[in-house]
Amino acid sequence: MQPIRTRRVPFGCILVVLLALGCADQPKPRGRVLLVGIDGAMLRVALPLLRAGRLPNLDAIARRGVYGPLWSHMPLLSPRIWTSIATGKTPKHHGIMNFAHEDEAGTQHLYGSADRKGPALWNIASDAGLSVSVVNWWVTYPLEAVRGVMVSDHVLAREIQGRRNLTGAVQPEGGPIVYPEAWDEPVRALAKETLPLTDVPDPFADPEGFPDWVVPAGLSQHYQSDTWVTRIALEIERREHPDLQMVFLPGIDRVSHILWGAIEPDSAYPRPMFTTAEREVAGNALRRYYEYTDALIGTLLESYGPDDLVIVVSDHGFEAGTGDMPGVTGTHDTSRALLGVLFARGPNVEPPSDSSLRVSVDDITPTILAWLGLPIADDMDGKPAPFLAIDPAEIARVTTYDTTPIERLGDEPSGAEKAILENLRALGYLGHDDVQ
Repeated sequence: MQPIRTRRVPFGCILVVLLALGCADQPKPRGRVLLVGIDGAMLRVALPLLRAGRLPNLDAIARRGVYGPLWSHMPLLSPRIWTSIATGKTPKHHGIMNFAHEDEAGTQHLYGSADRKGPALWNIASDAGLSVSVVNWWVTYPLEAVRGVMVSDHVLAREIQGRRNLTGAVQPEGGPIVYPEAWDEPVRALAKETLPLTDVPDPFADPEGFPDWVVPAGLSQHYQSDTWVTRIALEIERREHPDLQMVFLPGIDRVSHILWGAIEPDSAYPRPMFTTAEREVAGNALRRYYEYTDALIGTLLESYGPDDLVIVVSDHGFEAGTGDMPGVTGTHDTSRALLGVLFARGPNVEPPSDSSLRVSVDDITPTILAWLGLPIADDMDGKPAPFLAIDPAEIARVTTYDTTPIERLGDEPSGAEKAILENLRALGYLGHDDVQ
């Protein structure tokens, strides 16, 4: 068991916990919440960079709050875990079991938001009168009407698919991927921005030194996608100043699938994956991508002060493996990749008295609800994290939120399903059976 490594908050902020829910004139919580998902990040890579001063923004969170591993649950499939993070429930209770499921004819269909049982954090916050922003979170198509802005996880795939057209002008037809509709054009316009968002350059811009089977231009696409997602979140923050902002950055996971072998010994594979020179180039590029992700987090943090809660999490780590797929050197198939990362700071975020207590992916939503002064549901599998210094007796409870209706914007295909399924097949994800 790995302890949570913590550092005490250097300021004495006390959060006033709200106990009542449902009043239209209910006072707002003292601060706002920023939840950032960085897919596939693990402490094995992050900690050496943190100690070397190469992740200054995550280090700033750690110095003012807590950091450590985040415990996930098997199998390590992103849709099920990120839905657990957003609901406080295990997959058997929230219903998102995998990337896709087959119908009676054997055709694969992506899991969608309509397959989720019960509300997510954004629904609960919206119903409580808080404004929300949800950008690129897993399984957010079809869109859900929220008190704020939702940009579906299909937005990246549809943009990439559109770029593959000969002219680049024709976008795939499909259902709405941005709510409300007034945000659709601003989101598309942000994809065309070319000015750098940070001072960390694209680690894959120079293709020299990578193995022949690595396609640096393809890895650069993840750099561009994470940039776009962050631009969207920043623009929503500038215009809307939401009470709850949830942002998902998938790049570390995508890059790690290809380059992970550069930080593993050759003995971990049936045959050498990198020469010595290639290992140095690819390993440095992977670490540099962690630095870039940290820089993106830094841009998001600029609008959040000491009275706000900031949580950064990943759903799992990585391990050596090819998954029987060409060009893949990193997988997350076994418990060796079980631990993601957790960084948190804000009022009432303090080291737990028992540092051996662990935090689970199921605990993130209950922690945020308790911090906001909103009730935790009895049917949630998670609980407030031990670093949350709030008296349990002051945390409100409800039996369930599952009886609250969720308004979704239709059920027609988004137009991005084909591109998403192709990408999942390329990474070997669709070989998993539906699991409980």
